[in-house]
Amino acid sequence: IGVSQMDVNIKDLVPQHKHDIAAVNRLKNIDNISIDIRPVIEDIFIWLQNINWPVAQELCEVLPSVNPEILIPEIRRVLNSNDDCWQFSCICFLIPNLSKEILVELQADLERIINNPTDNEKLSDINQNAQDIFERYF
Repeated sequence: IGVSQMDVNIKDLVPQHKHDIAAVNRLKNIDNISIDIRPVIEDIFIWLQNINWPVAQELCEVLPSVNPEILIPEIRRVLNSNDDCWQFSCICFLIPNLSKEILVELQADLERIINNPTDNEKLSDINQNAQDIFERYF
């Protein structure tokens, strides 16, 4: 049973350091319908910037359960950022855990990276990572 709005301070859902698995567990245990995490979703996603951080790997397992209306815009923001490490984490570790319904919503973003990559995306093989995910799921 998820934790209700009255039982949680949403700021406690944001990891405070790279080993803050307790914050990830709090996020895992919330009721995603009654608790709106929009005010902290950007702060949570910052922890995906380096997949070597323990919280990043755990978040990639937990974030797919977040309300898609909150999750999809944040993933798009990362995919359209100039941060290749962040894009890599999202494409290779978060996106494979998403439902088909959410993947369909991100299809155009992946196609943009595949068909019209930035110089940085080419240099970092982000376009190839996107192609691999696209071929696996579409």
